[in-house]
Amino acid sequence: MVWTRKFSLDEVRGLLTAIERQATEAVALAERAQRDMGDDRFASFLDFRKKVEEVRALTALTEDRLQGSDDARRTELRAEFERMDLLLTGLLVTSTRRYFETMREDQVLPIGARELFEPEVRLLQQTRDRLTRPPYADRVPPAVLDDLDQAMLLVRRTIDRAPSLPDFSDSPSPPKPVKRLRQLGRPIRL
Repeated sequence: MVWTRKFSLDEVRGLLTAIERQATEAVALAERAQRDMGDDRFASFLDFRKKVEEVRALTALTEDRLQGSDDARRTELRAEFERMDLLLTGLLVTSTRRYFETMREDQVLPIGARELFEPEVRLLQQTRDRLTRPPYADRVPPAVLDDLDQAMLLVRRTIDRAPSLPDFSDSPSPPKPVKRLRQLGRPIRL
């Protein structure tokens, strides 16, 4: 026998309120990260990313809480959740696109920027996959998908020019450069 816990509608409403609050904070952090970009500061982007992960965790938890029951009130909450999720996803995608748009082509990126931004491509791809499946597939505004594609392109461009962290692992080092053979036979002149 599988035991499933029924969650109250008040718990679900509380989670919806928390998602909305966290997403509002994420958008504010995205704006701060955009401003800090002019000063070549990237720590604000990490704060934004952490907040987005919190929103994603609350979204997953809320989806889980909405499973199982088909009563009318829960169906209404599910519809409200999907509407809010779609809206907030659009806001977060637009914030990400704007952040990477403000990055100059000649901007100096810190060592490790590649590792900082690589998860962003995976996250954007997961978001795109989620938005192209039910229940969102036919409800996503084309502008959101365009923002997603543009954000992925901008992030990939940034990754291409970003320095990675140095490798301090115990793996064998690449071969040392070999002198040219024609220089070996030359006499040394004083």
